[in-house]
Amino acid sequence: FKKISTNLRVLARARPIDKFAMVLGLRELENVVAVTGDGSNDSQALKKADVGFSMGIQGTEDAKNASDIIILDDNFASIVNAVVWGRNIYDCIRKYIVFQLTVNVVACNLVFLTSCIGNETPITAVQMLWLNLIMDSLGSISLATEPPHDQILNRKPNDKKEYIINLTMTKFILGQAIFLLALLL
Repeated sequence: FKKISTNLRVLARARPIDKFAMVLGLRELENVVAVTGDGSNDSQALKKADVGFSMGIQGTEDAKNASDIIILDDNFASIVNAVVWGRNIYDCIRKYIVFQLTVNVVACNLVFLTSCIGNETPITAVQMLWLNLIMDSLGSISLATEPPHDQILNRKPNDKKEYIINLTMTKFILGQAIFLLALLL
């Protein structure tokens, strides 16, 4: 199976048991598996896959229930569109997390440090609530309005075991927080 799977990219016009065996084998080799199907016989492979796409018009109810995503127009180009938008939303969520954590780390440390020094805090509790309200609304607007870019399909998929906040993001959050905190102090 390892020899076959290295050269195999698409399995089409196969029996349901072949699809199911392929999904199990690829998942056993730590691959991310996507399956399309429209019939009741595809439901087992759709359930076992990481992402199951079923056809909305021609697909049976069993296939729709077993799948993760239903393609409403039965067009395979919609799968590419779903991947593009899914990656874009994931990237926007990561940007939002970096933005929010940076602002909150700076605000909390600013209040803590000025309290320890003995000075009056530059941000009151009400101002902190307003700051969070404004930052949440601006961040969510930017999250919802950023369209996907052309290079989004050129990169490899994210690892299933990867955390949403990676080491690069942590360094960026801490670096920006230290810079802003020093600037504010």
